[in-house]
Amino acid sequence: MDKIVCFGKNYQDHMLELGDEPVLKPVIFLKPPSVLKQCSNWGGKIDALLTENETHYECELVIKLAKGGYRMTTNEARSVIGAYTVGLDMTLRKEQAILKAKGHPWTTSKVFPDACIIGPWINIINTGNIANTSNTYNVASNIDMLPNTEFMDLEFKFTLDNNLKQKSFGSNMLFNPVDLIVLASNFFPLCVGDILFTGTPSGVGTVNNHSIGVLAISEYQYTVEWNSELKG
Repeated sequence: MDKIVCFGKNYQDHMLELGDEPVLKPVIFLKPPSVLKQCSNWGGKIDALLTENETHYECELVIKLAKGGYRMTTNEARSVIGAYTVGLDMTLRKEQAILKAKGHPWTTSKVFPDACIIGPWINIINTGNIANTSNTYNVASNIDMLPNTEFMDLEFKFTLDNNLKQKSFGSNMLFNPVDLIVLASNFFPLCVGDILFTGTPSGVGTVNNHSIGVLAISEYQYTVEWNSELKG
């Protein structure tokens, strides 16, 4: 893996809850592999460092690339989705609000220890390309045209301290994973093993010291506990 590519403003309901304007394309930002923490098995638990107050969870459908590429076509992008899981794009919300108000990059609000949390990978067997489709940014309602993307119809959710906070389906995205791959690859090369966070639905909020979160997709789930006293 070379990088973690994250997409913002990909669910209409989340943009509304943050008071953001509609977009023609999703926002793209990067996180380094050094902030990634992964649960090794479904049903397992991981401990995550809580760095400061106003650290928000953002539950997302996450995909891993089986192949890389630069300036990929839609058909090429279809063939590179290798696995999926559910994860958290953690955000320092106050810091992000300050940076957004100044028109600055979000980096320092998105990159810190355990800022990316993911579950075990569920592999996808790709059946190849589909012809006669255009290289455009189609909305996710066209996901039925995409091969081996049944995971888009699986419910993913996040529960915090026994309270359901977020719940959605990948099919609710404004821009589907193939659109996202095409878009990102037009700016920079994507590499084998790169991880893509595809955006979060509404319901984001704060985690506290010793909060326990449960992430689930379909019947699979894992647990995260935050602790401000963890050693790096």
